[in-house]
Amino acid sequence: MTPSTLTTQVSLAALIEARQAELGLTDQQLCTALGFEREIVLMLIKQGTMKFPLNKVPALAAALSLNAVDLLRQALQESSPDLMQVIEQVFNSAQVTTSEMNLIRHLRSLAGDRAAAPIVLEGKGVIALVVV
Repeated sequence: MTPSTLTTQVSLAALIEARQAELGLTDQQLCTALGFEREIVLMLIKQGTMKFPLNKVPALAAALSLNAVDLLRQALQESSPDLMQVIEQVFNSAQVTTSEMNLIRHLRSLAGDRAAAPIVLEGKGVIALVVV
């Protein structure tokens, strides 16, 4: 499983366990990263007894080296499918394709912490990045 490939075919609990094993993280390490005081919370989440707290998605994404947007989408789909459906309907017009997101990630990576402005040469299939 690569950090950028999440699938709703696998439950969030299974994803957490699989990725945790891949990275060699103990329950205690993951709990610390998530801000859980007790390991029982993580155990209940893994068992499917407790829903994963959505406010912990950014910390989980960082701890497991996963894309936070994809992880939030999966967590919402499992915890509140109706809400996820509404969110997708409302934001569908603003949806960014995978190719567009890859371009954005590359631009951010190249720019680093500096201000940058992409320049598109119309009809040439060329994009230049001006970094200040």
